[in-house]
Amino acid sequence: MKKYYKILSLALALLFITNFSYINVQAYSSSTLETKTVLFINSYHSGYKWSDDIFDGIKSVLNSDYANIKLQVEYMDTQRVVDSQYLQLLLDTYRYKFSDRNFDLIISSDDAAFEFLLKYGDQLFPNTPVVFCGVNYFEQQMINNHSSYTGVVEGFDIGATIDTAIKLHPETKTVYYVVDDTTTGVSIMREFSNVIPEYSDRLDFIKLDEENLREIINSVNSLPQNSIILYLIYFKDNQGNHYDYYEAVSMIEQNCSIPIYSVWNFTLGHGIVGGKLTSGFYQGKTAAEIAIRILNGEHPSNIPVVTEKTTSYEFDFKQLEKHNIPLELLPQNSIVINVAKPSKKQILILNSYNKGLKWTDDLELGIKSKLDASMDNIEFTYEFMDVQRNTDPVYLQHLYELLIRKYKNKQFDLVISTDDVAFNFVKMYHDKIFKNVPAIFCGVNYFEESMIENHDLFTGVVESYDLKGTIDVALQINSKVNNIIVINDTTVTGQANRKNLDLILPFYNDVVSFEIWDNYNMPEIQEKVKTINHDSIILLLSFNRDKSNNNFSYDESISLISKNASVPIYGVWDFYLGKGLLGGVLTSGFTHGQTVGDMAISILSGEKPSEIPVVIDSPNIYMFDYSVLKKFNLSMRNLPNGSIVINKPNSIIDYYTNNKKVFVSLVSIFTSLCIIVLLMYINIRSRKIAEEKERYFALTDSLTGVPNRRAGIEHLNKQIKKSQESTFQTTICFIDVNDLKVINDTFGHREGDNLLTVVCQLIKSTLREVDMLCRFAGDEFLIIFDDLSLEEAKNTLELIITSIEEYNLTGSSPYNISISYGFSQYQEDCESIDDLIEKADNAMYENKSSNRNLL
Repeated sequence: MKKYYKILSLALALLFITNFSYINVQAYSSSTLETKTVLFINSYHSGYKWSDDIFDGIKSVLNSDYANIKLQVEYMDTQRVVDSQYLQLLLDTYRYKFSDRNFDLIISSDDAAFEFLLKYGDQLFPNTPVVFCGVNYFEQQMINNHSSYTGVVEGFDIGATIDTAIKLHPETKTVYYVVDDTTTGVSIMREFSNVIPEYSDRLDFIKLDEENLREIINSVNSLPQNSIILYLIYFKDNQGNHYDYYEAVSMIEQNCSIPIYSVWNFTLGHGIVGGKLTSGFYQGKTAAEIAIRILNGEHPSNIPVVTEKTTSYEFDFKQLEKHNIPLELLPQNSIVINVAKPSKKQILILNSYNKGLKWTDDLELGIKSKLDASMDNIEFTYEFMDVQRNTDPVYLQHLYELLIRKYKNKQFDLVISTDDVAFNFVKMYHDKIFKNVPAIFCGVNYFEESMIENHDLFTGVVESYDLKGTIDVALQINSKVNNIIVINDTTVTGQANRKNLDLILPFYNDVVSFEIWDNYNMPEIQEKVKTINHDSIILLLSFNRDKSNNNFSYDESISLISKNASVPIYGVWDFYLGKGLLGGVLTSGFTHGQTVGDMAISILSGEKPSEIPVVIDSPNIYMFDYSVLKKFNLSMRNLPNGSIVINKPNSIIDYYTNNKKVFVSLVSIFTSLCIIVLLMYINIRSRKIAEEKERYFALTDSLTGVPNRRAGIEHLNKQIKKSQESTFQTTICFIDVNDLKVINDTFGHREGDNLLTVVCQLIKSTLREVDMLCRFAGDEFLIIFDDLSLEEAKNTLELIITSIEEYNLTGSSPYNISISYGFSQYQEDCESIDDLIEKADNAMYENKSSNRNLL
């Protein structure tokens, strides 16, 4: 009886769990499409990369605009539970669960689900077509009695992997192989057994058949150097211990000195050198494409089972280096991950907010201003989390899943996070996404040393705004104030603001009262600020999200609040200034970024982050807006010495208003007034000349004398605007001067500089006056043609190449000059200037690769 209740309980638990695996994946190409229901039965569990890749491949087709699908997913979890009693319980559960359900089609992945359907499919899902994939061992006779079955065989190529390994290690005498006795392992061994005889005259095959993984790890320590390991599959050892898809191969690699090869791409990056690898994604994609054909009316018996091997040569550069394998020995068209870029330092800037936000942009400018001298040796990658506009709690989890995939094979030298959300994100997922990478945080509002207590790779700059300083200067300017209204939200930044405010409130117990507005909608605040008494002022901390979760940018919030405010508004951030804020002791994103830039230089030079103290007191500046002072009839005489005042007028009338005593004494003497006017004219003229000179140097490359990147971007923006408004053609050519590094290393940097200068002269001599050549970065240049078609632009480039070839014939240089190039032309559907440049950049790299026959 107890056994009966135990089985019944397990069945109910299975039913409960599988009910939560329903996923509604609907894609609509037209409201007239009939909705089809598809059941996907997965042999394994969610989180297993092979299964997830198959599911991604299926969704890539079924989520398209050409289908209207309701997809339900069932995970059998047979990698972790395999006994016959469990399969019987699954059968009973499915029989009960689907007794009143009909599906238009079933997709199964891997052997367990396929075999389950062969045995029980007609009972559970009568007359329902089945498309299988991921099946390791297949013979046509297996589906002779199932005319509605077709699918994709998991065509891994063991022979090609062994052939590749022998070519790369010709001294190999023995192949030690690792495989378990799971359903997948047994199927692979059937295939492997057919391959072994082909190598009987030159290789010995020995199975590493120990009781558990620990014994296998101990045995690989002493394997001879003239051998390799072929890792087939190992999810479970002989003692019943289970391992995730990457665990066993990673542990084996860490404890052996000989190379490991495999046939699965989910092991790549976890210790194998590589091989002819099969991909779960393409298994799922192919199966889903077959499913669409059946759902559209084609009978499964008319669709042959796909047995072609969907494999590709893939290798891990780190393992190639470890075993001294040259890239040129790899098969043609091989994919290589983790390729190192020793010439440039890789820096990721992970921003909490969106591009275009002044604080974020100023941080970037400050960082780059310090790294300016090293920009040619640094490559930046930018991520914008955009958390102000994406407030769903699940969003960060999705972002984690995106970034861990995106940067799986990317190695950074430094990660810089801006503001609280990015800092907390990097701290939480550092070892998962950025393992062993130094991290600098900045813009963090609330910080305690305990936050990085166990993070030796972290340092940074706290956004230590001077809240007390702003309140003090506000009371100094508005001496009759009795009440301060604090407008603040409940975001992460807002919560940190409130903590900092609470710390200083005791200083003002007998001076002024505080009224906190943190639970209002924006329209309510706009109404309330109209009627504030004149014995009050507003302290705006942050208000990017109101009570109803409406989101506002910094510019929007200050503009909406200040528009009808009856009293001055003070704050602590400079990005509010000029938008309605009177001022305060303001923290600046640019100076903040400069401090981060100094830290980055130290870390990239080899200093450990743990040796660089966190900067608690970042610089703050007295800053005010003259137009707001004037609006509330406040005098500049009350401002602290050294204050920066924006929107300050230069007219004589305003000068007289603010400096009456000095001006009256000067006005009494007519001659002196003339001298002053003359001096002012000279001063303005000098400033204008200086500004023009400064702008010239700001927009000109000092080495070559051609316009720089900034000038080129400004000019290209104008060209694109013309194209948007008329038939004006905007065509660009991205140029890379070949072998600059080689010339620098061989002849010295002076000769390298001379090379760039000569190339510019040769290009400019061929261009029209209306065309622009600008230096984009290092050895990269951009030609912006003025209203020229793509064909005409290519003709111009031919003239440039001819000019270079003629120069080479003169023998003026001890080497031949050459360039790589790529074109792009602005189209109406082009999203941005970055897309236009990237297209030309990609075309240039294709040109460079084709000319050099790179691997």
